Amino acid sequence: MKLRPTPSEERWLTLARRFRRSARVAALVEEDTGGWRTANLPSRCALFVLGLIAAGMIGVIAEQLGPKGALVAAGLVSIAVAEWLILARRHFWSGIEEALEVAGLTMLAFECWSHADWSAAAGARFAGAAFAIAGLRLLNPLFTTLAVLVLVPALDVPASTAGLLCYGIALAALIAGGHRFRRPSHDLMLDWLVIVMPVAGYLWSASRTATTDYLHAGASAWLVPVSPLVFAVIALATGLQRRTHAPIVAFMLCVACTAYELRGLTGLSLEARMILWGCVLLCASIALERYLRVTRGGITSRQLREEGDSAGILGMAGSVVLTPQSSPQAAPTFEGSGGRFGGGGASGEF
Repeated sequence: MKLRPTPSEERWLTLARRFRRSARVAALVEEDTGGWRTANLPSRCALFVLGLIAAGMIGVIAEQLGPKGALVAAGLVSIAVAEWLILARRHFWSGIEEALEVAGLTMLAFECWSHADWSAAAGARFAGAAFAIAGLRLLNPLFTTLAVLVLVPALDVPASTAGLLCYGIALAALIAGGHRFRRPSHDLMLDWLVIVMPVAGYLWSASRTATTDYLHAGASAWLVPVSPLVFAVIALATGLQRRTHAPIVAFMLCVACTAYELRGLTGLSLEARMILWGCVLLCASIALERYLRVTRGGITSRQLREEGDSAGILGMAGSVVLTPQSSPQAAPTFEGSGGRFGGGGASGEF
């Protein structure tokens, strides 16, 4: 009995989800997935909602049958059903088992919180632990990211310190992303932290109602726009070196955070700023596109091949692999005792 797909089966599942529309690719990788069932993103979201509804109904039934410890019973039943779907029915990344698992763990965390005098820090710790357990069990990057986001305010530190802590977590995830993991889900967990945590750090450090006047502000106030800008530069260099998308996405978001924070620095109107920065971005994008028309360091703006459907290419490759082929026999070019036209013999077949 397998608790989860093996690293090899997980890689094949990822490939099957990416090229789900290609029947040939699906038939090619079906035998390598180990019989695990998954779903595409729309179906996964719909099944996740249905799983939450089912967990809520379990909680209502448990509340009606037994008022004492109803959430504990409902949480255990939800977790048991989720584990049955995983172990017996081999559902993984299908949505419904994820909803039941996280809902059951959240119910248990809420029951533990009720015995901890309803303190906010304790509630954040219990919720973070529930999301962390669900994320590690189901290999879900959304749950692990939520666990980190919930655990940061549980430390009960000032907003500036919490913001720097978020940047530190993002930097640690960026460094750890250089390691080659066997499971694609581990890479996704780090990618989500690289993208989400810098934005969370900016929101924590910039938690104020009025716009800061940076022309007359001190050095400590400049820490808010400079921190995402520094992380953006590091993320851009790392993304270009590793050829990965997550650091580049983090770079774009951090630059947007810096630009939004410094929106009142020039004193221009909103329309003038939009026209000015729009022209700058347009010129920069045109110059970059023309610069990358020639391949530079493995990066180019041109299409690498004429075929745009990678699934079709893999389908053709799979059909070639699956089609039995007999070894071709070459026709003899010379016969010693008789031959065809131009041969050395006299078989009469001239």
